[in-house]
Order: sequence, then structure tokens, then C-alpha cells
Amino acid sequence: MQTNTDVLNFILGIKINQLRQEKSYSLKQLSKASGLSLSYISEIEKGKKYPKPDKLFQLAKALDTSYDELVSLKMEENNNPVSAILSSPFLNDLPLKEFGISMSDIFELANNTPSKASAFIHTLLEIGRNYDLGVEHFLLASLRSYQKMHSNYFPEIEKKAKHFLVNDVKNASLSHSFLEQVLLNKHDVLVTYRDLSNIPNLASLRSIWIKGKKQKIIINQKLNDQQKMFELSKEIYYQLNNITIRPESSTWMEVKSFEQVLNNFNASYFAGAVLLPERSLLKEIKKFLRLKNWSANKFQQILESYETTPEMFLYRLSQLIPFHLKLPQIHYMRIHNVPGETRFHMTKEFNTTEVFVPKGVGRHEHHCRRWASIHLLKVLAEKQKNGENPNTLIVAQRSKFNNHGGDFFNIAIARPLNIDNNKNSCMTLGFKIDDNFKRFNGFWNDESVPEVKVGETCERCSISTDDCQQRVAKPEIYQKHLRIKEKGISLEQFIADEL
Repeated sequence: MQTNTDVLNFILGIKINQLRQEKSYSLKQLSKASGLSLSYISEIEKGKKYPKPDKLFQLAKALDTSYDELVSLKMEENNNPVSAILSSPFLNDLPLKEFGISMSDIFELANNTPSKASAFIHTLLEIGRNYDLGVEHFLLASLRSYQKMHSNYFPEIEKKAKHFLVNDVKNASLSHSFLEQVLLNKHDVLVTYRDLSNIPNLASLRSIWIKGKKQKIIINQKLNDQQKMFELSKEIYYQLNNITIRPESSTWMEVKSFEQVLNNFNASYFAGAVLLPERSLLKEIKKFLRLKNWSANKFQQILESYETTPEMFLYRLSQLIPFHLKLPQIHYMRIHNVPGETRFHMTKEFNTTEVFVPKGVGRHEHHCRRWASIHLLKVLAEKQKNGENPNTLIVAQRSKFNNHGGDFFNIAIARPLNIDNNKNSCMTLGFKIDDNFKRFNGFWNDESVPEVKVGETCERCSISTDDCQQRVAKPEIYQKHLRIKEKGISLEQFIADEL
């Protein structure tokens, strides 16, 4: 944290408060000893005022300390949350203002209850150290929380996308060549395409932004047309809004600030809104949801009518459907897998449900093999093994969570990755099956859609080993919780018998 007025004010306020408490002075007594008004000293202790030097000398004399000690930024470590805040980039980089929390609020908490505040702040630091969590983990988690606060729908960005489509695109055909000309002619940004496969460390990047005398964006030529349009649309958002705090590449190398993370998210949202316009997509999806039977073919027809990838398409639905159809409990995830391997890696996740928390599990746990996404990745790998090479596979699944009782309707789409030929990817969008979902969806109970009992991970699942042929790990965590619960019941019974 850079030293600023708020920090100086609150360090002084906490010091004066602590020194006053050590001398067992009331505010009234310090007021009398220093010659300053009671209300003025109260404002100083709250961090709202910073006295002039002559008044600081009066306070230092009344508190039996020196002027230099009073204005110094050094503080005692014992029960001192402010020292932890000042010395920790981990805490300083948290995007508090995005959640309506100012540094004034944090320092006021530290001032009012220093011991409790210190314990809480040091707990956060210890969690970060013990679980090897860096600032980037918290910034990205903060972004997900920010999305949830807004139901993952941002009308101001929707408005910007509509304005661009009406005023810049007009009647032109939306293509990557058109977007290239917009960047060059209106924003003086040169677009070039490069094969990055000969640079192993950069081969997976979709784009690289170079800011020199002339701005340039280099796009991986292995991308398909839809992916190129997405990267170009993101760049147009940056240029339209004069944004320079942004990542230099499409894949995070280093997360530096929440502003950088938020700007990247906003640019991606804008790109999705340009390629998948809100009004037309909603109209088609509402019509599709009224069907009496699930149809993968009709769903794919809608997907293919837009210049988009399956990933963009499903994620765009996660932005529009919850807001417009009032279906707040959804989950979206993207999983990668190397065909033939048994590990499945979650590379993107957004979840607003209270049941399904895929990011809340240990990093070495095994995701449930009954999920629609993992099942579909296995099917895709088997087809590839047999010489087939389908562009996309689409399935629906009604998932019934074994431990929590939540039922979800999932749509999963699997496909080979364009950049990395050795990997497949599967995106899943799931909706909690509640009364409102049933009202909008005509095929929620279609018997052709399999109903599957699922868990979060093998380690947490209560389905017996004999009943689950897909299990790849023992239910160690579930059994541990079960033993703890049984001990609790035995303890309660023991105490009741002794009364």
C-alpha cells in the first residue's frame, strides 16, 4: 500500500488511542491535559483529522511521548492489525472498494477492536501462506464474487455493445477482417497473425498486446474465425474506453491488480455481447426452452447461427438467462482433458448455487466421473480413438446431488481444442430445477434426458463403492466426516446417560 492521507490519519489515530488507554485517560482528561477540544481529539482517533504540528506537540506532551514518535509510521507489532495491513501486499491488493468497503472502514475496525481485528487479519495471512494462495487467487475470487453481486449481468456493457453494433457495424457483415479495419482505421492499432507454435512457452496464447510507438495486437493464427473475432472485439473495448491497465496476453502471466482483472473481464463481456447480441439470442433461447422435448440438434442449430464458439455461447447464456428469466442458481464450468488420461482439469468456473461448489474442494481431489462434462469428454476421446473427429458433442443430463439433494439440468458441449491438438475441452451450464425453471422450461422432465446421481468429488461422495463403477478414489473425506459425526452422537449419548 502506498502511504496516503488515510493511512497517516489512521496510524496517528490508533497511536493516540493506544497511548491514551495506556495512561487510563478518558477523552475528557486528554482534552484537559492537551488543551484541545474533546470532539477534535475524537475525530483524530477516528482517523478523520490530522492536526497541525503545534497541536501534535500539545498531544505528545500530554501523552508523555515525543513528537517524532507520535508522527512516526512505526507501530508496535503486538495486537497491531495496521502493521499487518501496511506490510502485506496480499491484503493491500484486495479490491475492497468494489465491495463498498473503504480503507477507512478497515482502520476504524482496527481502532475499535484492535485485538479482534488483528486476529482476523493475521488469520487471512496464515490461510494464504498455508494454502499457498497468492494475491491472484483472491483477486480472481473477488471477481467471481463481483459477478455474483451483479447476477453476472452488466447493463452498461450491454449498452456499449449495442451502440457499437448500431453505429460502427451498422449493415456491415461482422467478420474478423471488418474488426481488423475498425482497429486500424479508428484506433490506429495494427493487427497481425503469427504462428506461435515454434515458441513453446507462448504456443497456448490467443493474443499478445504490444504497446510501443504504435499499438499492435498479435493473434495466434491457429485460432478459428470465431476466436479471432472474440480477441479483436476485446481489443476494440480496450480502445473505445482508453484502457491501458490490462493484461499483455490472453492468458494470465501475472495478476497485478483488481482493476486489471476487472478490465479484462469487462472486455470479454463486451466481446460476447457483440458476437451474441442480447435481444436476438434471448428470443431464440426462450423459444427453445418452450419445446416439450430436449433436442441437441436444435440447440446446435442455434449455436451455429452465431459467429461464436461453444464456450462463448454457453457462457453468454450464463449472463442472460439468470437475469432475464430470474434463474439465479446456475453453475458454469470448463474442463480440459488429454484423451486417454484419467486427470480432468477445471480451467474455468462460475457458480451461484449453494449446492455445487467445485472450487471448494482440495486441489488433489478427483471430480465426480458421473458429471455430464466428464462423461462427454470420455465419449469424445473414445470416438477419436476409433478414428472419428467430431467438431462438437452435445448432451443434457439431470444431475441429482447425492449429499445435498439439489437437482440440476445440465447442458454440456465437448470439442477438441484448436490451439492445443492434444487436449479436449468440455463446457457445462447447469440450472437448478426449481419452480421457476419448470415454468420456463418445457423439457425439464423429458424422459430421454438421463437422470444421474452425482457427487462433488470421489473423496466426498457417500455413494457406495459397489454402486459406483466410475469411482477412481476412496471416499476418505466423507468417511472422516462420518466418523466425526458418529463420535458426536456417542458423546451426546454419553453425557445424557451421565445426567
